[in-house]
Amino acid sequence: MRWFVLLPGLVLGVVMALVTGMWQFALFTFVGLLSATLTTALVKRNKREPDMDFSDQPIWISPGAVAIGDKVLPKTGLFFKEQYSDIFFEHFSKLAKDREVEKKRLALRSSFYKASKAGLLPFWAGIAEAADLEFDLARDGPHALIVGATGSGKSEFLKLITSSMLVSSAAKTLQLVLIDFKGGAALRTYAEHPATLTLVTDLDEGRMERFWLYLAGELKRRERLLAQRRVSSIEQLDELPRLLVIADELPAIISAHQFSLATLESIAARGRSLGVHLIATSQSLAGIPRSLITNLTMRFAIGTTDPGDLIAMVPSLRVGNANSSRALAIWGSNTVSFDFPMTESVPAAGVNKYWSELSDSWTTGLGLSIAFVSGVVGFLDIPSEHRVDQLMFQGFANSHLLVVGAQGSGKTWFARNAVSSVANAHVLDCPTLVEVEEAFQTGKQVVCVLSSNFLLPLTIQRRFEHIIYLRQGNLDQHLAAGLPKSQWNEKLPPGRGWYRNLCLQLVMPEQTQLENSQDHVLEQRVR
Repeated sequence: MRWFVLLPGLVLGVVMALVTGMWQFALFTFVGLLSATLTTALVKRNKREPDMDFSDQPIWISPGAVAIGDKVLPKTGLFFKEQYSDIFFEHFSKLAKDREVEKKRLALRSSFYKASKAGLLPFWAGIAEAADLEFDLARDGPHALIVGATGSGKSEFLKLITSSMLVSSAAKTLQLVLIDFKGGAALRTYAEHPATLTLVTDLDEGRMERFWLYLAGELKRRERLLAQRRVSSIEQLDELPRLLVIADELPAIISAHQFSLATLESIAARGRSLGVHLIATSQSLAGIPRSLITNLTMRFAIGTTDPGDLIAMVPSLRVGNANSSRALAIWGSNTVSFDFPMTESVPAAGVNKYWSELSDSWTTGLGLSIAFVSGVVGFLDIPSEHRVDQLMFQGFANSHLLVVGAQGSGKTWFARNAVSSVANAHVLDCPTLVEVEEAFQTGKQVVCVLSSNFLLPLTIQRRFEHIIYLRQGNLDQHLAAGLPKSQWNEKLPPGRGWYRNLCLQLVMPEQTQLENSQDHVLEQRVR
């Protein structure tokens, strides 16, 4: 403040004192001038103090004093710096919002945060400006991306909207497929929900390829069903449930298997009409291809999000405009700040599965043991087509078959089955090289069982048109047989193997027969 702007008031006070004889006018003017000067000096002094970073400091409030961290503030707000005022405004705004969230949590927790509005896939997301924030994923999405740093609460938010969607949708109208790349820690409790078909984690390396093939096959199955009914959308097929794919830690999921990205891109591009929806989480947008992000049109930024990611999700947003809300919802041309509570339990936990057989097909595929049937080799799992085919000995007629497997893999029981099922053929169980060559010289069909294909020269191996690989002796033999590393499992059950890169389970005798039997070598036999 310039001192000369006070001169008119001072002159006026002196003139009034001279004219009226009341020198109080001059005294009041002088006191006002002194007060203004002191206030100006104090304000300038506060402004000269450097701003400190109080972003991670607690706020203490008592009847006698207020403090931020270890700094006690002046008792009167007259001398507050603008920085202090902003901090307290955000603090009390957050307290008010927390009270609203807690009130809503208490009111809705018994219903598992059921949405109040009807829709195809409705869900309650939180509170925005003291009002319920609700969405319909099918209408507002149809896919969603949740972005937030570690510890921001994105997995909690994912569980919240999943619970809300489950209770807000009619029974048996929604199916869940869970992909949790935190070892199952976030979503394992939801695997027990009756609507859940399967849960796959980063620890299930042996299941990865089959899972992605099965998920891609589900898209094809739905496409064929719509084509058969001559309709263009799932909304015209009331009996077909919608499928919700939950993917926690999307970048890690994409990099885990070669089929994952193509399958997820297909869901994002074609899922709307097929009734397949994707909700994914990620710590940032890094590692997610733009072709996938483009179709994840509903987005949620949770907690402290990378400024670059925020600008990428909302180009019109200015990072300096951040407020005390816990999350940001972006859909269409809308952007809303909101807060949400933590979930406490899973709805309908422990209830029998709605589709138990379908759940088994998604999760395990072929049974661990299939009863012996004469003439049947086993059953093939074809996940991309959602079917199981029977493999018959008759299909190998007039061609040679080699079965390779370690001890206990089931190869001996296969040889016994072949003896009783194949006529006019040589069935050899662990033969010598000479015996194999002599069998080929007869011109008849050869069915050979060996512990390792290393025992046969490559020229002999090439004479077998069909090869079945059971569990190999070790990883090196598995890889040498041309099998992918992802299929290696030293704990494979007897009879489990691969034929033409498809999972195969041989027919096996009853467990009591297996326990009472003793391994022996079959003699060369001609039928």
